[in-house]
Amino acid sequence: MTDSQYDNFRERMKSFRYFPLEGRKEMGDRFLLPWLYCHVYASGKRGKGEVKRAFKEIRRFFEQKELQSIRKDAGLDGDRIIEEEIFDSANVYLTICRDDDGFGRKLFGLMRMKPDEKEEKIIRDVYKGIIPLLASVNDFAERLTMMRAIDLACRSIYPQRLGDMKALLDSIEDADLRAVFCDFEISAEEAPES
Repeated sequence: MTDSQYDNFRERMKSFRYFPLEGRKEMGDRFLLPWLYCHVYASGKRGKGEVKRAFKEIRRFFEQKELQSIRKDAGLDGDRIIEEEIFDSANVYLTICRDDDGFGRKLFGLMRMKPDEKEEKIIRDVYKGIIPLLASVNDFAERLTMMRAIDLACRSIYPQRLGDMKALLDSIEDADLRAVFCDFEISAEEAPES
């Protein structure tokens, strides 16, 4: 694929991903939708019915005609173009969680969490909610990419907590699943306290 062809597909993806929000200057981001589904379904009781609904909604997102058309037309680079959006949207999603005052609330939304409480909640949501949910949802191509993307996004947003993230990933019993994630490079200061 030439650079101009690649740029053309990137523009098509940008047109698909971003859309105007009525009455607002910023644009909406369709690629946040799978992360929101993961958050909502991972926050619940996660019974078989919830996992099935999560899978259905996430799969429906990735099966949209326009997205599949971009993938097909891009040929061998189609998966890579979609993966780039998944990785970028994971960073956007966690940045929004970190920066949104409404996200870090407790006691029925009446009290703001302290920064360290909010940080802990986000990390737990990722490693005890979203990743296990995605691990339990089979048969959709983007599943492993989403797991790697949310892990790397969390690492980049909270580098001071790498030791805690490593401990959470190491607690996964399935060795094949653990192999999906990149190795950690942790300094002595980042190691979790015993």
